[in-house]
Amino acid sequence: MNTRTILAPATTAMDSVRHEIDHVFDRLTTSSLASVLPTTRFLDAIRPHPAVNMIEDDNNLFFEAELPGVTATDLDVTIADNMLTISGTRTLEAPEDSTSLRRERSTNTFERLVRIPSSVDADHIDATLADGILTVTIPKFEGTRTRRVAVQEN
Repeated sequence: MNTRTILAPATTAMDSVRHEIDHVFDRLTTSSLASVLPTTRFLDAIRPHPAVNMIEDDNNLFFEAELPGVTATDLDVTIADNMLTISGTRTLEAPEDSTSLRRERSTNTFERLVRIPSSVDADHIDATLADGILTVTIPKFEGTRTRRVAVQEN
């Protein structure tokens, strides 16, 4: 199978910057400062959409999104005008009569739009959520699939 990654995850340099910023905020959010500063990881709190990969093989496009803590009933997957839209809500609630000592995960509403090629069959999309990863499989039209051509020797 010939597979090509179209959209790759963040670079190592960006992960390093995110890690350093998180450490700064972790040091600032001590219990005495918790009332005035946020206690969630800074960049997670401001990121408006899930991290994604888009991969293709000879017959399909595969769109993968990281959605930890999201259930299938909290998701909406639509396709219109060559735009794939993933939207939903992750809801986290603490048990009754409990006190949060640290809260890095929060309720989050998200939406991710990705333009897809017009050479796909939007009527036969399949979406699966497993282990916090949403995989949307979009088949290519028969005429646009990659075909192998045999090379003849004279």
